[in-house]
Amino acid sequence: MSRGRTLVAAAVLVGATALVAAAVALVTPSDARAGTSSSQSSGKPASSAQTESPEKSRAQTSSARSSRTQTSTAFTDHGDRAALRRAVSEALGKLAPRAEAKDASAQTRTVVRGLRALRDALARPDADLAKILAERFTASPFRPIFVTGYHEPTLSARRKRDGRFRYPVYAMPPGGTDLPTRAEIENGALDGRGLELFYTDDPIELFFLHVQGSGRLVLDDGSTVRVGFAGSNGKTYRSIGVELVERGVFRPTEATAPAIKKWLREHPDEAPAVMRTNPRYVFFAVRESSPDAQQGPRGALGVPLVAWRSVAVDPDVVPLGSIGHLSVELPGGERFSSLVIAMDTGTAIKGRGRIDLFCGSDEKAERVAGELRHRGRIAWLEPRS
Repeated sequence: MSRGRTLVAAAVLVGATALVAAAVALVTPSDARAGTSSSQSSGKPASSAQTESPEKSRAQTSSARSSRTQTSTAFTDHGDRAALRRAVSEALGKLAPRAEAKDASAQTRTVVRGLRALRDALARPDADLAKILAERFTASPFRPIFVTGYHEPTLSARRKRDGRFRYPVYAMPPGGTDLPTRAEIENGALDGRGLELFYTDDPIELFFLHVQGSGRLVLDDGSTVRVGFAGSNGKTYRSIGVELVERGVFRPTEATAPAIKKWLREHPDEAPAVMRTNPRYVFFAVRESSPDAQQGPRGALGVPLVAWRSVAVDPDVVPLGSIGHLSVELPGGERFSSLVIAMDTGTAIKGRGRIDLFCGSDEKAERVAGELRHRGRIAWLEPRS
């Protein structure tokens, strides 16, 4: 999921114009994010291999250190410890070999030291984690951050078309240039080319699968297939949230994913035209599935995302593998206050003031991801020397 996800992209907003342009950029294009949706191309499409120049690495490391306090800040962690251990293990598995390379950057080595320190702390189930963190890590000051969420959707699908399952999940056309728009594709522009991977029974959920960039398809024999971002038609993305705000259907703050889905279902005569105002179309490929139902899609780091522990960041300011403490109120009033690992990226996630929380693939994940557009606080941890 490193690339897509029901991403309700938003920024800290000033003024109505910014609100319409940013807060309602509800469905951020799947390839606008590395990770679940696009990160699967590797996913929202991001490269799992982040190449660093020595100059950039030194600058980032120096900047990070200069912003850190040397105080022993105590962090509470209300999340599942097993999920945190899994996230740390996945990140270490990818980054530790890089840190052993002769040309490894100081940044990568610092990130790996931090992950190893956290791994060792988590190996003691009865240990006082807050105390260990204070002893072994320094932390940046808490910074305000705008938090959105993404999830991995699940759709019913069939391998063959029938009267109910007639909406195709397409593979990327060979060549991939000068491709038709969404409207043209839905009107049959790709018919007869053998690109149909599966068929779904719900055009609205299929549209949001494009938004997420990856998902799970449940077939008639009960098996599950995971599909991920393989490319797009290259057309400019247009948010249907913005479209509905401009039509006067919603106020900017009302255009959440659940509200948009509800409106589309209640207006079946208008829904196809509204969805076609977004000319971008996403193509998919079958991805490796794990027998572990809890394992998420692969993110930009190249490893499976972990629900409520993995976050998407801007890797230009937050190195992948970094450990953070995120505090934010979730939709419904629940307080999220937990350690998170930077394991994904996305083009909509830019700067230190944005983060995207991977919520998983169940009903709660869909609800929270669709409605989460809240201000929170983040502190990034670095291992003591």
